Amino acid sequence: MKKRLCIAVVTLLVALWGCTKVDVAPVPAKRVAFAVGSYVPQTKAAASLNSEGITAFSSKAYLYAEGVSGAQNFFPAAGETVSYNASVPEWAPSHDYYWPKGAESYVNFVSWYDKNGTPTAASETSLVWTIDGSTRSLAEDDNIMFADEAWRYNDNATEYIATSGVSEGVPTLFHHALARVAFAAKATPLSEGSTRWSVKITDVRLEGVKQAGTLSLSNADPGSKGTRAWWTGSVGSAPAWSLTGSPADIARPGVEFSLSEDGVAVPLIPTRSVLPQSTENMVLKFNYEIRSDYDTTGGNYVVEKLSASIPLSEFSGGLDAWEMNQSITYTITVNPKTNLILFDPSSVDWNEDPNNKMYLE
Repeated sequence: MKKRLCIAVVTLLVALWGCTKVDVAPVPAKRVAFAVGSYVPQTKAAASLNSEGITAFSSKAYLYAEGVSGAQNFFPAAGETVSYNASVPEWAPSHDYYWPKGAESYVNFVSWYDKNGTPTAASETSLVWTIDGSTRSLAEDDNIMFADEAWRYNDNATEYIATSGVSEGVPTLFHHALARVAFAAKATPLSEGSTRWSVKITDVRLEGVKQAGTLSLSNADPGSKGTRAWWTGSVGSAPAWSLTGSPADIARPGVEFSLSEDGVAVPLIPTRSVLPQSTENMVLKFNYEIRSDYDTTGGNYVVEKLSASIPLSEFSGGLDAWEMNQSITYTITVNPKTNLILFDPSSVDWNEDPNNKMYLE
């Protein structure tokens, strides 16, 4: 009788085990975000998009889903706008996207910023800009940037340190594609004893500037999660513009500039964006007038009208080219006493970052 009871109990336990329901708590979906606060590889401080007044950029994303052959558009085919939300703070798409669930699924991200236009081609392995003077001309305030491509991301990135205290964000490291230049002039001395001088400059013209070209960038899957810089030509080569068309002038005809305050620089050609290029054949030309007053009444004076033609190669400092990300100011100093013209070029990185990099913030 005891044997039969034991068998019955075992049979009951087996039946209960077979009907047991096991509940598994769902894993919360993680939202895709771009860059959080200023972030950098652990070696240096970051510059920021916000410092240039940029609050949005464009991005394309390509999903390789587990069990599915080929790429799918994770963002719309035309691309997504990623904007800065200062209240969080964070950079995020126009609406929420969530990371794929499959362990083998991943997303590749191609991001860029273009103030006055769009790339002529933007795909997973190609970014192209064309400035041809017809469909698009280079505007004075143009700003074109491209970010290192983020490959094979399947969760929010942890390779970077976020100063905002948030650890999520697709690494998005931007580089300027253009250069910027400016020209200024000053006069000194403007007095000696009872003599006073004043200088006027007119018809400023910079000749020999190429204003058309194409920037063709390539990228390729590195085979592992991480960011990869774009290149032109062979793998790993530095990005470079291919310039086309005949050189043209940057001119300010009919504008008169008065150098009437001793040593104070006056902008002749305000800071403007230009295509990176050699300055070998460029020449700065202008007319100038020197007035010499020999008494305080203004009744005894002479006027000389002169012209200057200055190859940019004569400027000291070794600035034989305008490079991507450079911001260059050429300052001309006129000595009206001796009619000596001196040059003082200076060059800084656009964002004062020696590695030619721009980070999100």
